[in-house]
Amino acid sequence: MRFFSKLKSEGTVLALFLLGLCPANLSGQTVVDEFTSANFEATKGTYVSFSDVQGASGAMYAGNTAADYGSIQLRASEKSGIVTTASGGERVRRITVEWNSHTASSSPRALDIYGKRTAYASSGDLYEERVATRGTLIGSIPRGTSAIEIEGDYTYVGLRSADGTIYLDKLDVTWETGEEDRVETPVFSPAGGTNFVDELTVKAACATEGATVYYTLDGTDPTEGSDVFPAEGLTLDRTATVKAMAANGTLANSGIAEATYTRLEPLASLAELKAEAPGEYAVRLDGAVVTYADAGMAYIQDGTAGLHVSGSNSLKAGTRLDGMVLARLELRDGLHVLAVDGGEFSGVEVTEPAALPVQTLTLAELAGNFARYESMMVRVEGATVTSAFNGRNGEIEQEGTAMALRAADDSIQADVQAVVDVTGYPGLYHETLQLNVLTQDAITVVKAGKRAASLSFDQTSYQVNVGGTATVKATTNSTAAVTYASDNPEVATVDAATGEVAALAAGSATITASVPENEEYTGASASCVVTVVDAGAQPAHVAFVAEKKGAFYAMTATPRNNNKLRAQKVFLLDGAVVATPADISRMGWHANPDRGVIQNAEGDYVAYDGGTDIVLRAQTYKWTVADGLWTNGESRPRALGVNGSGDDLYMGAYYVEDASYGKARAVPVTEGYTRQVAAGSYGTLCLPCAVAAGDFAGMELFAIEGKLTEGGMPTTLVLAPAAELEAGVPYIFCATDSVLLAAYKGESADGAGEANGLVGTFSGQPVEAGMYMISSGNKVQLCGEGCSIGANRAYIDMDKVPEVKAAAGAGRRLIPTGGATGMRGVAGGTGNRPVDVYTAGGVKVRAQVRADRATEGLRGGLYVVNGKKVVVKE
Repeated sequence: MRFFSKLKSEGTVLALFLLGLCPANLSGQTVVDEFTSANFEATKGTYVSFSDVQGASGAMYAGNTAADYGSIQLRASEKSGIVTTASGGERVRRITVEWNSHTASSSPRALDIYGKRTAYASSGDLYEERVATRGTLIGSIPRGTSAIEIEGDYTYVGLRSADGTIYLDKLDVTWETGEEDRVETPVFSPAGGTNFVDELTVKAACATEGATVYYTLDGTDPTEGSDVFPAEGLTLDRTATVKAMAANGTLANSGIAEATYTRLEPLASLAELKAEAPGEYAVRLDGAVVTYADAGMAYIQDGTAGLHVSGSNSLKAGTRLDGMVLARLELRDGLHVLAVDGGEFSGVEVTEPAALPVQTLTLAELAGNFARYESMMVRVEGATVTSAFNGRNGEIEQEGTAMALRAADDSIQADVQAVVDVTGYPGLYHETLQLNVLTQDAITVVKAGKRAASLSFDQTSYQVNVGGTATVKATTNSTAAVTYASDNPEVATVDAATGEVAALAAGSATITASVPENEEYTGASASCVVTVVDAGAQPAHVAFVAEKKGAFYAMTATPRNNNKLRAQKVFLLDGAVVATPADISRMGWHANPDRGVIQNAEGDYVAYDGGTDIVLRAQTYKWTVADGLWTNGESRPRALGVNGSGDDLYMGAYYVEDASYGKARAVPVTEGYTRQVAAGSYGTLCLPCAVAAGDFAGMELFAIEGKLTEGGMPTTLVLAPAAELEAGVPYIFCATDSVLLAAYKGESADGAGEANGLVGTFSGQPVEAGMYMISSGNKVQLCGEGCSIGANRAYIDMDKVPEVKAAAGAGRRLIPTGGATGMRGVAGGTGNRPVDVYTAGGVKVRAQVRADRATEGLRGGLYVVNGKKVVVKE
């Protein structure tokens, strides 16, 4: 299980001291499990399921999420959501969220909250029709609000989108763990970090009945002598940091809540905005015009200044914008980008293109009087398309005047010169004057002479093993026959008529297809690349690793949308990257420094593509290797390096002398195991391969030696130090760092085993009631119903742990055993409340009996009743 959340103590703090080097955590009235996207296994653009995330409360979380915009991303379709598979306390008290600004404002964007008194199996339960499986819909947190207080004794919780995709920067789940002894900390709405233009009203709520909230604005901590927070809310007209605490005269005062709200001063124009540093601004778009638009991006212009706009764009070219918009200014690869909320310009008056006039003129008139025509539809007659690329952009020319031409569809055909009449909106794109064509209906092509032949391969690249064959096929509209030729027959030959390729030696060959000109069609040609691979001679994997801000990142084979390759965080042990087989397939490369080539498993090459861009392509690209750096070989060389921020880290090509980018070097890759933990925490570990003493880091290893008992009840586990990990044998570790690393270099085991009562698993499994687990707080606790452990972990069968009389010996550690955990009907009951009764070994002997008669008739010994040890005398 992974320990990601922070522990918040909001009541009386009880200290549990662990004998040894690892500190104990603190517990109190409530415990908050805090999560961001980094706590789950999701990646940008991909929904990924997880099942073993543990919070500070001890609750286990499972679900299915993605991580676009660095958020916890949920959708309203099957499986997406987050549920608890093990409870974190007596009941769920509160759910608190911080919304990511990319959550669309359209209704009903909200987080639905479900509650149950039995465990969820997975997030798929949230989509069942049966209430017993799905749970009760408690309520929702709509976009723009931050919290919901939960009534009722729900011991398990489920979270899913009410409708559409939602993005959360942060998610907190508050569990009640005992009797109330401290006032709840106030919660602000809206959450801190909110920006506003004119005024903002902030409210503060406290969940403790009868509490009064006090606040300050001068940076000092509030007391009961500070101003009382207004019931109608606090109105801010300037940037301010608000601090608040709550008191009721009976319980201890609450903790202090703090939030900062920033007032944005409106800018008068896009030109003024463009001169500012990246950040969040209020901008007036009076008279701005959309000069280019497609589904994912727009370009708006205000006078002579223009900015790209990113988001799920619904604007059309030619649209006028008038009014105020709150947006973020970002700098992406040298371009200023205005990022608005989902492409929606809230508060801006929009004038649709239909209201704009159409003016017929020459290309020279348009180019010479751009400001006059920038907000009109214009029609240019009798121009010539001189070039086009991918059907979406090209150039037109008329009477010696040339201009860029951009279409929203495939109106402009590549490699065809034709006379056109074209209608569109003039605008700037990358500071270049162009005419933006909306649809096929806006362009008329005047054909003359022969029809243009088209010719293209079904695939642009093929991979064949040495000695194998493949058939490449090119399709044409011409009536002439297609012929094929190879530029490297020593690597691969091709049948001129059929396109059948014979692979002879490792390397690559370009196959060219041609159709000759005839009376009806022009001639045409196309090409594809065949890569021949010697499967028996593939070099070992290496990772290309660069350092950024003290961490290491490896280049992956996943492209980024602006011609970079994404990077992922890695951990090194003895100069080698430790990675799982799945990670090795993403970031392991076949690199040949003698040839200067880098290839992925499919045979694609890493190639320099100009500027800072690197791409994967089928054609061979040769790097220059010197002093361990792979450069593009130019007079001012660029080397592979890491850039980006947050979750959007990527590899590009950067000048060698530029010290602001970490330069990548080829590093060996070792298959192994990694786990992120809290330094100082104890946990369990069971690995499928043996790991020698020098092949692991970040932990001290221990085996269970025995247990100390008192009156037949286990009180303390005795641990003996271990120097290495045997395959399939479970161990207890004490983390000396935030990451555990183990390199698989030894023999493997077919299955997980047991050692002195410590029972391991490779894949994760439920744990029977009566067993013990090491939980948060470094406690050994008795399991009730519904316990489970994740992959490569272990639980403790206390009956199989041998009893020892003393804990002597160098390096021994002692861990005290705690009370019961996860027992239904045990914690919190008194008087006549039904409870379960367990033996000291964890076996249930009575179910749902009155608490005041729980031990009547039982033979003498130690029992666990209502979470407490009870002695029954003979």
